[in-house]
Amino acid sequence: MKVLLDSDFRINEHCYQIDTKQWTLPKVGVVYVVKSEKTFLIDAGTSQTNEKILSTLEEFKINPESVNAIVMTHEHYDHGAGAAGLLKKMPNAFVSASEKTAEILRNPTEFLETTKRHYGDADVLVSDYPPASDVHIAEEGDRFDLGSGVSLEIVALLGHTPGSIGLFEPKTKTFFAGDAVCNYNEEFEFYMPPSFPELFDYEKYLKSLDKMLKIDFEYLCMGHFGTQKQPKAKQIIRRAAEVAKEWKDIVVDVYGKTKSEEQVYNVLLERIGDNDYIKRFPDFIRRSILGQLIRGYVLSLKL
Repeated sequence: MKVLLDSDFRINEHCYQIDTKQWTLPKVGVVYVVKSEKTFLIDAGTSQTNEKILSTLEEFKINPESVNAIVMTHEHYDHGAGAAGLLKKMPNAFVSASEKTAEILRNPTEFLETTKRHYGDADVLVSDYPPASDVHIAEEGDRFDLGSGVSLEIVALLGHTPGSIGLFEPKTKTFFAGDAVCNYNEEFEFYMPPSFPELFDYEKYLKSLDKMLKIDFEYLCMGHFGTQKQPKAKQIIRRAAEVAKEWKDIVVDVYGKTKSEEQVYNVLLERIGDNDYIKRFPDFIRRSILGQLIRGYVLSLKL
């Protein structure tokens, strides 16, 4: 893999990774490009990362006006909120998403307010979420033909959210998973389950991990921290399932006894707090992110 700009590179013959520099941090947010006779963007970043995406497309010598579609893996602001702004520079593109994600993209106001409420003191991290009115619905089994044998096949990946999908490009054996796997930071060998509240479904999430293990891919492209290649890619999926179960056991045990998210947070921090990735964040951000992930378990498991 030839690195062009920090975390921006050509993954293989038809696929590219773009680091959106979400929160100005490397690889916290990542979107992807699939290019053949047609060009598709996978995910749109936040409303604050439009310029970074557009400038990197130019570095890849991809004219934004040549982009034919923006396909959303799910409805969270850090994947969908950038769509409206990008469309202004991509006049020939349409937006595609699952039905559940499309509902949020068309009318994100209430969802954005709920997101900010869960972020609490760290709500400054949440970007605006302009609506994208014209959204084409993508369903499991749908296939986009990009020409010259390149295609994208929709795979439903429920769990992280009700609208989560993945996309498989069979010619290059590249799988775009959005946030359906986990938040895995290779530099610090750190895993976090994608259990953000309101939308997370623990049981469906585990089923989606099993589903991904059955797909014959070479490259795994995740929405945070980027691309992994086999054999490590499926090792990450297996480890994500183990971590999810470990977190579930902690939440069930501690919250079941105390009914306190703060107590769960304290126990989790004892387990993972020595990791340098966790240490690098200010306390109010660490509390916000981990607190939300804990709350996602509490709500999903109906504790």
